[in-house]
Amino acid sequence: MLRVLSVLAVMAPLPAFALSCVPHGVTDAYHQAADAEAAYVPVLGTLDFDASAAPQVDWEAQQDTPPVTLIPATFKGEALTVRGIAQPFATDVVLEVRCAGPWCPQPQPGPMLGFLRKTSHSYVLNTNICGGFMFGRPTDADVQQVKDCLAGRTCKPLANY
Repeated sequence: MLRVLSVLAVMAPLPAFALSCVPHGVTDAYHQAADAEAAYVPVLGTLDFDASAAPQVDWEAQQDTPPVTLIPATFKGEALTVRGIAQPFATDVVLEVRCAGPWCPQPQPGPMLGFLRKTSHSYVLNTNICGGFMFGRPTDADVQQVKDCLAGRTCKPLANY
């Protein structure tokens, strides 16, 4: 199926090609983080960065849209643990904004629930047009879902893996 879509993407003019994403929520991100080889830290707090650094699409030159933009950011809040205890957590973060062709997410500074990928020298927060690991302005239900996942309670993803 993926190869068929790739062929269609090459054959279709870019403005006519519509982006379609499968449902994606905090439980999907939790499962992706849990299944990854990299270590992830679930966090709840405030992300601060220069929103003007996010990629802006020039619809007259769509091909110039960068596939990845790295933005320096800071996180301050709590790390969520399996015991349901939130521990104070603050760190510098690299916000990794991934575009799909000319479609780019527009992350905003402020409250967020997310999963920070730990690297050898920093933390990375990935966001993309179809999901990613950043959930801005999370609801109480979003937070509770992540806490349930961490505690081993019901944690059903929206998407089928």
